[in-house]
Amino acid sequence: MTASTNVISFPDNTDFDSFGPSSWATAYKACMTRLPLPAGNAATRQSIREQCPATPGVYGMIGVDQQLIYVGQSKSLRHRLLSYFTGEPASAKVGRIVEEAKSLVWERSGHELTALLRELELIRRWQPRLNVRGNPTRTRQAYVCIGRGPAAHAYLSIKPSISAKHTFGPVPAGRQYRRRACRLNDCFGLRDCRRPSEVLFSDQLGLFSEEHEAKCIRGAVGTCLAPCATACSRAEYDDRIVAAVEFLSGRAATVLHRIEKEMKSAAEGQQFELAARLRDAHEDLARLSASLQRLREARRHTFVYPVLGLVGKENWYLIREGQIMGVERAPHTERASAHCLKALDVVFPQNGCLPLPVAPEHLDMALLLARWFREHPEELEAVLSAEEARDLCNSRSGG
Repeated sequence: MTASTNVISFPDNTDFDSFGPSSWATAYKACMTRLPLPAGNAATRQSIREQCPATPGVYGMIGVDQQLIYVGQSKSLRHRLLSYFTGEPASAKVGRIVEEAKSLVWERSGHELTALLRELELIRRWQPRLNVRGNPTRTRQAYVCIGRGPAAHAYLSIKPSISAKHTFGPVPAGRQYRRRACRLNDCFGLRDCRRPSEVLFSDQLGLFSEEHEAKCIRGAVGTCLAPCATACSRAEYDDRIVAAVEFLSGRAATVLHRIEKEMKSAAEGQQFELAARLRDAHEDLARLSASLQRLREARRHTFVYPVLGLVGKENWYLIREGQIMGVERAPHTERASAHCLKALDVVFPQNGCLPLPVAPEHLDMALLLARWFREHPEELEAVLSAEEARDLCNSRSGG
């Protein structure tokens, strides 16, 4: 079974009656349980103790209008749901969820990772108004691009830009990331003029060329090489582009060391405003670098991950470059082995394959998987390479 990458959505005015189908159906076949909330925390806690299992799974809160208002997950459903009804909410958000909830629903899982993936799937599908993380209506993604014109610069784009020479990400598309793209231009001296302006590199001047002035203050204060004013050669500007690409690729942190050194020097010279600006620039670029590093870490995961299903049977998650491309029953029979081999050939072609693009809707999954293996490094000992998985299939099918 190949996991679907489509987001199934339901009309906002549809009364909630089930979580709906799962992209992880092979590994996740569970029935949803509903519990109308009795009056009072004590009665609610008693009902949860009696009916809710202490197993991994997902849960939802249903409001007075029969709409799903919140989705969560836990490695122990009973313990997590009991925590909502202690009488003293852990936060204002928890208090609001409890106040609006009129019934609970939950669905068991055989594995904590399956619950995490199912939670993400349900948030994207139902878009509950009290969920933020993973909700496509609450979080947007964008790409950091370098390109446009003969004097390229850094900018954010909601989609991969055809005019970009280099594209990185996706990353969150918040205001702070737009600011960090501007920091890139400042720190590497790249132009970012919004209005059209002629680019004249110093090595393109004729014998009697007239002098040119920078079109904005960035050239005067030294945060732009000012190719509009013949202040640099094409080679000098291209060197800065290369340096910016190296930084975004995670291959060089020279600019961060330079800014840190300048910040300390400014502070020692009691130039506190300058030191504060350099501190902010360092923080912005460091966080941008960290976001891209997390994505690179996620994309390194390419293997088969055995996971226990709900009834204790093993399933294989086929993970390529940080994305789950399919879920298959582990090859315990000849028929299952043949089916697995076909799936492995699709996900991990033996003649090689092009890198997978990371679409914004896949970013949350990639980061979720990266966080899972970072927090549970022992799980990496159980993974299989594509070739090891093929060998196992062949051994069980007599091939």
